[in-house]
Amino acid sequence: MTSLISQLNIGNPVKAQQVMYPQGAVPGSSSSEANISMSKITELMNLPTSNMLAQYVRHSQMVKNVDMTKPLERFEWQNDLRTMIQDNKAVIWAIVPRTFNAKDKDRNDLIEAGEQKGTFLNAIERLDELVALGVNTIHVLPIHPPGKINAMGLSGSVYAPKDMLKLDPELRDPRCPYSVEDQFKIFIDACHKKDIRVMLDLPSCASCDLFHASPEYMAFERNGNAKTPQGWNDIRMFEPWADETKRTLNPHLLDLHKKFIDMCIDLKVDGIRADVARAKPSEFWDIIIPYSRSKDPNFAWLAETYTYEDASPQLNMMYDRPKDSLKAGFDTYYGQYHIFHEWSKAQDLINYVKENLEMSNEKDMPAKKSLIGSFATHDDVTPMFHGGVDYCNLTTGLQATLPMLNPYFVDGFQSGDKYLYKYENLKTQSMNPHDTTKCDVHRGKLDIFNHSRKPGGANPEVGEFMKSAMKFRKEYQDIISKGSFIPLETDENGADQIIAFARHLNGKTLLVIANRDVNKRQKGMVEVPGLKKDSELKNLVGKYGQNSYFQVKEDGKVAVDLGKARFHVFEIDTPDIEKSGLEVLKQKL
Repeated sequence: MTSLISQLNIGNPVKAQQVMYPQGAVPGSSSSEANISMSKITELMNLPTSNMLAQYVRHSQMVKNVDMTKPLERFEWQNDLRTMIQDNKAVIWAIVPRTFNAKDKDRNDLIEAGEQKGTFLNAIERLDELVALGVNTIHVLPIHPPGKINAMGLSGSVYAPKDMLKLDPELRDPRCPYSVEDQFKIFIDACHKKDIRVMLDLPSCASCDLFHASPEYMAFERNGNAKTPQGWNDIRMFEPWADETKRTLNPHLLDLHKKFIDMCIDLKVDGIRADVARAKPSEFWDIIIPYSRSKDPNFAWLAETYTYEDASPQLNMMYDRPKDSLKAGFDTYYGQYHIFHEWSKAQDLINYVKENLEMSNEKDMPAKKSLIGSFATHDDVTPMFHGGVDYCNLTTGLQATLPMLNPYFVDGFQSGDKYLYKYENLKTQSMNPHDTTKCDVHRGKLDIFNHSRKPGGANPEVGEFMKSAMKFRKEYQDIISKGSFIPLETDENGADQIIAFARHLNGKTLLVIANRDVNKRQKGMVEVPGLKKDSELKNLVGKYGQNSYFQVKEDGKVAVDLGKARFHVFEIDTPDIEKSGLEVLKQKL
C-alpha cells in the first residue's frame, strides 16, 4: 500500500485560527501562509485512521512559522493497562516502529535511500489492522537513538541505546513540523482513540557510546574492563549497586530510571516491559515500580524473566527469579511457553500451567499475577519453524484458553513471517552509516538491527484464525479470565500428545482438546465427567488443517481422532464438573 503521506496533494493553503506549536517543531520559513488550530488535531482523531492521518499531515505541512510555547493538545485517556493485565484481558502485539510500516519498493527487504522507513506517523495506518486481530495493547520495542560504536547491523540494535531519555530522530516524519516526541504522542493518542494501550520497552543495557559518555551508570570487571553480556559486543551492562555488600543501590542509575519514568508519563505511555528484568535486583524495582505508580496508579509492568534458572543463562547475568519480580511489583512475566515446542508430551504443558497456578496461590504471592503467552517473542525464532501454519494456530488457540495468561504476539505472526531477509550478512552502505556496514540479522527472528521491510509472510490464514480465537476469547472472557483449570485424563494415547483440559465458572464449562503433534494425527479417549452421550460438540474457533473427529461415549468419555496440531474448544453442559473428583486449580484473584 502506498503511504498515505506520500499520496497527499498539498495544494492551496487552508486558513485556520492561530495556533501555538510545541517546542521542538521544525522551524520553517520567515513567512506563514496558513496556520492550523490545535483543536483540529483532536477533531481529526475522530476520523477513520486513514482520513485522520491524511488530513492531519495535509494541514500540518502548511505551517511555516511556529510558536513553540504551547504544549500539544492531547486526547483524554484514562490508563487501565494494569487492570487489563490483572484481569487477563490484555492482548499484546510487539512492534519495531522503524520497520512496522516501512515501504520496501524494490522488495530487497532493506529500506534504502528513496524508500520510506517506518515512522510514528505512518504506523498509525496499521492500527485498524491490529484492532481487527483483537489486539488491545502494543509493546513498542526500544525507540531510542542506537549507539554507533560496535553497532550491529546498518542501523544499530534497538537494545543498544545511545541515550535512554531521547527518542530516535529516524522515527520522525520530516514532512510534519512536529518534533519526534510530539509525533510519538500523536501515535499514542491515535492508539488510545482505538482503545489500544501502549507499553514501552525499557532496555536493560547501554550502548558502548553511553558507556563511554556516562561511566557512573556502568558495571566494570575487577580488571577495569566493561561488563558485557555474553554474545553481545555492542552493549554494556549497567551497575545497579553502589555497594553490593551493603545492599546500597547506585543513585545515578536510579535517577536515570526515574527520569525514564517521567518521560513515559509525559508521553502518556501506559506501561513498561523491562528487558532482562533480572539484571537488576529486587531492591531496585522496589523503588522504581512504586515511583511509577506514584505518577500513575495503573501503570503496568511486564518483566522479561523466565521460570527456570537455566532458561537463558548468560555470563555476567543473574539467574531468573520470577517470584521476586512479581513480589517487587511486576504485574506479569514472560514464563516458559517459548519452549513449548521442546516439550515432548502434552503433560509437560499441563504441568507447567499447574506450576504457575500453584505459585500464584503461595501465601506471600500477591493476587492477580500472570504470564504473557510467550510462545514466540522477538528473542525467539518464528513459530513457522516449529510446524508452520498449523503450529501457529495451535499456540494461538492455547493462548485463547489457558488460565493466568495475557496473549502475546510479534508483528509478522499474522501472516506467517519466517523472518528470512535477503540481505542477511550482506555488506552494503547504510542510510546513516555506523561503524559497520554488515547487515547483521538473527536468522528466523524479527530484525532489530537494520531498517528492514515491514514484517509479513505468505500465510494470511494465520491472522484469520487469530481473529477467530481472540473473538472467542472476548465472548467467553469471564470463564477464560476467572474460571478454574481442570486437567482431564486421556487414555489410549501412549505418545501422550493429546492436550485436554476444562475451564469452568458459575456452572459453565469450556472443553479444550488439541493435538500437540505437528507431524501426524493422534487418536485416543478423553474423560469428561458428566458429559452426556447426546451432547453436541461444536467447535467455537476457526477450522484449519486436517479434519478431526469426535464421538461422545455413554460413560462420559470422548473418542477423538485429531488432525495434526489441531486445536478445538467446545462449550459443554457439565455444571458439576468441579465436584467430579478431578484436580481443580484456580488463579489467586
